[in-house]
Amino acid sequence: MNDPSLRQHPNASTAVAAGTGQRGGADWKFALLGGLAGQSARRIFTAAEFRRFVQGYRPSASASTARTVSEMLVSAGALRRVSSGVFLNRRAAPPAELTEVAAHIRAGAVVSLHSVLGDCGFLNNPSAIVVAVLPTSATKRPRLGEVETSSGDKFRFFGLAEKFFPTTSEERWEMFQPGRPCEMFRPEAALLQWLHLASMQRSTLSMPPLDVDMEQLDVELLGRLAERWAIGRHFNDWFAQAQAANFGEEAEVPSSPEPAAPTQDELDESTAARARLMSRRAKSR
Repeated sequence: MNDPSLRQHPNASTAVAAGTGQRGGADWKFALLGGLAGQSARRIFTAAEFRRFVQGYRPSASASTARTVSEMLVSAGALRRVSSGVFLNRRAAPPAELTEVAAHIRAGAVVSLHSVLGDCGFLNNPSAIVVAVLPTSATKRPRLGEVETSSGDKFRFFGLAEKFFPTTSEERWEMFQPGRPCEMFRPEAALLQWLHLASMQRSTLSMPPLDVDMEQLDVELLGRLAERWAIGRHFNDWFAQAQAANFGEEAEVPSSPEPAAPTQDELDESTAARARLMSRRAKSR
């Protein structure tokens, strides 16, 4: 399987082999552990890639040795096993996340929808399932639906028309989040894509919830993308419902004003009135 993020990093063994040589005892294992945090280390390893990484420290390492080392590192929390042959490098900076595996499972997948909107704080209840979208057309028919790895991690893939994906560097900057280790749509694009998918006939995807935090989104970018993708009506309809529901917030009930302290004249009048009442009672006896 091919992951675009893997191609961005050179082979780690090249970087670590220089000056390392064959180490004895446990020294090479400690050196390897440190190498996982190196700038040239991969963020995602397949079993074959990890063996080559191990051989950068222990040239004679067999597949069995590499497998034993991987199990040790998983136990130590340095690696996270996603499936029997895929590992996340948790010592990378920042630690590799599950979302980065989506494009490894389905080439061309871009993280979007629930995963993006939960990550940015737009959703109150983020999903543990990694959700990504794939471009589809008359000639592109990628495998869609849910994938569960041997470790129990779940990925869900939806198909979208190619118009929802960038084709130029300017569009990539506008639609994709900068500084991410894998391709991930901006929250504004993710929300509009969700609305489009949910509005399609026979869609299995429900509309976004109404209890959301709109402050996390760029309204101007929402407008530009909605116009470009011709889905402004879907956004306006959903936004009107969310606004009517006060975005899930309870309406504030105005509190009763605190009673004002009586003035001196009011106190004097009250005292005089009480004195007159007591006088009338005394005369009636």
